[in-house]
Amino acid sequence: MIELASPAGLDEHPNDIDTSSPSDIQAGAAYAESLITALMTSPSWKDSAMIFTYDENRGLYDHVSPQPMPGPDGIQPIDLKPGDICDEAGQLGTGTCNFTWTGYRVPLIVISPFAKKNFVSHAVRDYTAMLNFVEKRFNVPALTKRDAAQADMSEFFDFVNVPWATPPSPPAQSTSDECSLSPPSP
Repeated sequence: MIELASPAGLDEHPNDIDTSSPSDIQAGAAYAESLITALMTSPSWKDSAMIFTYDENRGLYDHVSPQPMPGPDGIQPIDLKPGDICDEAGQLGTGTCNFTWTGYRVPLIVISPFAKKNFVSHAVRDYTAMLNFVEKRFNVPALTKRDAAQADMSEFFDFVNVPWATPPSPPAQSTSDECSLSPPSP
């Protein structure tokens, strides 16, 4: 897992509200491209899978509400602060005031020699689907009810035909083009 700190300025979403950690989305995309290219050109490519996902808040908004999911362990939230909406009488354990809902969806790309070409999944999942995939791959038991209930992401892969045995050559990410939330002027 590679998680870059936002203060590094390499996020892939623009600064439209908070400018305390300036981001350059082209620099962020170039950093992501460097990680992907490093995998695709390494000896590890032949038997690897990179699941590339990122929190795209303030960017690509989702039109699908969080979905109900099994709670991981039946334990209610214990870190509520006075005044939290879930701290109000009768709220804890109801609606989204527990761990029985997914969050909002985020973009996800599977990068692997085994990734199906041009495949788009329409299954409802949360982050624990990645955990379920690893658990099934290495034949280890689920950690919680939540990851046990997830689809294991095997639909993303073709382990027989190996669609990308020879990795493609991705284009280099430009870091000098105009990047704006507004369309270019005529």
